[in-house]
Amino acid sequence: MKLYTGGYLTFYMPQKNNFIELPLHTPTPLKEILSDLQIPIEEIHLVALNGEQADVETAIIHDTDVLRIFSGVNGG
Repeated sequence: MKLYTGGYLTFYMPQKNNFIELPLHTPTPLKEILSDLQIPIEEIHLVALNGEQADVETAIIHDTDVLRIFSGVNGG
């Protein structure tokens, strides 16, 4: 699974990178992945799963998925 972050969510990523690739052996709830990465769900404003908008509460992520998450406020 490939995860890209936008806005200040990069702050929570390992080494402050905006991209990480994680192997998933089974389909995994997005909430669980975010919890493992210590990314607060309440700070996510938009989720795109394989180019389609998804719900952070119900999305199930597979190993081949591309996930993009964005914060609500991105500065400027």
